[in-house]
Amino acid sequence: MVNKDRLKVMMFVCSGNTCRSPMAEGFMNHFLQIHGLDGMWITSSSGTMATDGLPANELAIRVMSEHGIDISRHRSKPAGSWEPPEGSLFLGMTREHVNCLKNLFPRRRGAVRLLGEASRPFYEGDILEVPDPFGCSLASYREVAGVIREMTMGLLDSLKNH
Repeated sequence: MVNKDRLKVMMFVCSGNTCRSPMAEGFMNHFLQIHGLDGMWITSSSGTMATDGLPANELAIRVMSEHGIDISRHRSKPAGSWEPPEGSLFLGMTREHVNCLKNLFPRRRGAVRLLGEASRPFYEGDILEVPDPFGCSLASYREVAGVIREMTMGLLDSLKNH
């Protein structure tokens, strides 16, 4: 379980930091604000293969705007470009991202989790790894956003209750 008294940063990580992780960061910021917890955690996102400074994918921006969340100012950053402070939580979209994060931050291995697993028991979906919608249709982005929304809600509930 995550000790919320020590938590500094929630870092959501995908591959390119233009689709999944910006959506997760956007949802989490939204939920933290709704629940009056936006001062308790700092959220960020990065990518294991990201190029620095790219905007979020246009379809990701569109889908998030359908949820009332603006990620249009997002700019990508590589996962190893900075090291979050002690007590941070690293959340990978897939097991591949988790393994990469454990290699990038060997002293923080215990703080690296798969988002779908970190969201348990409050997230009850069958999908634990978030599929990459890059290059797919708007419908795929909507489906992935729905999964990420449920996972981030589950993660917030897990953090609030432990």
